[in-house]
Amino acid sequence: MIDISVVIPLHNKAPYILRAIHSVSIQAMQGMELIVVDDGSTDNGPDIVRSIHDLQLKLIRQENKGVSEARNAGIRHSMGRIIAFLDADDEWKPDFLRRIMMLVNKYPQAGLYAAAYEKMHSNGNIEAVNFKFIPPPPWEGIMPNYFRAAAFGTPPVCSSAVCIPRSVLNKVGMFRIGRRMGEDLDLWARIALCYPIAYSTMIGAIYHEEAENRACNVKFTEADEHPFVESYKTFCNKQPTALNENDINLYIGRLKLENARQHVLSGNYQIARQMLSCGVCTPSRIRKFLWGSRMNRLTYYAWRLKDKPF
Repeated sequence: MIDISVVIPLHNKAPYILRAIHSVSIQAMQGMELIVVDDGSTDNGPDIVRSIHDLQLKLIRQENKGVSEARNAGIRHSMGRIIAFLDADDEWKPDFLRRIMMLVNKYPQAGLYAAAYEKMHSNGNIEAVNFKFIPPPPWEGIMPNYFRAAAFGTPPVCSSAVCIPRSVLNKVGMFRIGRRMGEDLDLWARIALCYPIAYSTMIGAIYHEEAENRACNVKFTEADEHPFVESYKTFCNKQPTALNENDINLYIGRLKLENARQHVLSGNYQIARQMLSCGVCTPSRIRKFLWGSRMNRLTYYAWRLKDKPF
């Protein structure tokens, strides 16, 4: 019987895929399958996957359709009641799945199970991640307020340190397709609207920043809203929420600032100004956090110039 299905989307990550698969293989778990979805790779990554014979592993091939399509294909081909995700250029800590299953057994009402993560730079230095409104390690439990934590700090849920029950995906849907960025954050937030989030502050994964084609390096060309902005509008039209709407709106404001940052970094100053001119309501400490530790100073100038012609 398959309890956990691990889905790894793969696109031109040949230098890293073996590391990711190895981190899955050393998890002390029974009833686990691994599904690698090759999203039209042009390198030898799929050949590396095919050379592995000591795991219950499926390799799914498809044309290049994007990471969300790849993850969704993995979900459709999976058999487990819990779906775990890992990016091909990241890796799990050896006890990641054990901690996740402890959360699953302790908090069966949760809709998402995640662990903290750390960032590794190309020089090998480890960066401590700045999580807000979450108790310090070794805390584990139901996250007090996902939207507040996600608004004021580094996103607490990473696409390489998260597991979701199949039943939840059947209810809220899978990853949205046709978007260049933010599909993962959109899914976590859609789940947080409907379910508690179970979380472990113990490090469960390593997010490697040296990879060349990470989604965060994508250049924006169109003035699309973040996908969760649209998802939340749809949600509110269907049903009221018992959550604090102020916290949700703070999070949406933060997403709008992030979106504007990407356009500034892509040279789309006019689009960034339009986004910042339409009433982005975020407290100064959110803007300070984004400008000071994650956002390029150009975003600050875009904010200051939002009411002036370029």
